[in-house]
Amino acid sequence: MKELKLENRFMRALVFRQYGDPREVMELINDWEIPKPSKNKVLVKVKCCSVNAADRHMVRANYFVIKMLLGLFKPAKRRRVLGMDVAGTIETIGKGVKGFQVGDAVVAETRKILGGGFAEYALVDAADLVKKPAEISFEQAATVPISGQAAMMGLILCELQPGDKVLINGASGGVGSFGVQIAKAKGIHVTAICSTKKASAVKSWGADEIVDYKKKDSIKALNGSDFDAVFDTASFECPGRYKPMLKKDGKYVLVGGDFYNMLMLKLFSRFDTGSQKFIALSQDVEATTNIKTVLQMIVDKKIDPAIQKVISLREVPNAIHSLEERTVIGKIVVNLNSII
Repeated sequence: MKELKLENRFMRALVFRQYGDPREVMELINDWEIPKPSKNKVLVKVKCCSVNAADRHMVRANYFVIKMLLGLFKPAKRRRVLGMDVAGTIETIGKGVKGFQVGDAVVAETRKILGGGFAEYALVDAADLVKKPAEISFEQAATVPISGQAAMMGLILCELQPGDKVLINGASGGVGSFGVQIAKAKGIHVTAICSTKKASAVKSWGADEIVDYKKKDSIKALNGSDFDAVFDTASFECPGRYKPMLKKDGKYVLVGGDFYNMLMLKLFSRFDTGSQKFIALSQDVEATTNIKTVLQMIVDKKIDPAIQKVISLREVPNAIHSLEERTVIGKIVVNLNSII
């Protein structure tokens, strides 16, 4: 293993020692120990990361399963740094790592190890690494591992063809912003559900039609629309509400929102209602493959990450709160070089 040469073994990191309001329980410290990469792992110097719904759920521990993963009464010490995706450069390489070297610019998701991105350095499994194309900035790259990859996987599961019609719920969020653009790049007609305040942004991403989710009459009017698929990134109501909006052989794919809706569909995988199919997101294609595909679409200028703003590590708790308030449009990126 190539040793990390630093003046000390500590770094800046945003940690939380108990569950609760991110603005109250998250703290930026300067003395978090830099981890050492074991076999098949690398240490990445984080340039940028992004804020995701998973960070919100974990800091709040609003589902019991989260406490089972992180710690029953408080997060275990090794689980106190969130951040589910990173873009940076390889600083140190553990034994057994092939195909990468110190200095490589890389992108990775860290959801399998439950975070680590909200710090100056993050441990990453080598199998989860993707080399960052030179044409893409670290800020752009940081939006892809979770949101871009989930959007790509969800649309693959929708099995859409050019000319098909898709209804995207939660179109103004991180996954939705990628979903709209990827669908349009594939020649799919997109009807987007979002609030009127966010409609102009969603329209600029290519949505053909906008429906305000706050107007119940507008939602009811979608019944009988014969969508080929519903791509739901923000499920907070029963998925069955979309049944009359789908074609007889249409597909509903749940990507994000209420955990219990997700669990229900996973327990009854490929659940049939007639010839319609209602399914939850599953990793049918390797995440790294989808990440590479989305990165290439950015290089080819087929899509453009919808970055609402770039913030410092210190501002992350407020950004997570913004996710809770549903005021975020697209993605919020964290630049570790910013000291605001």
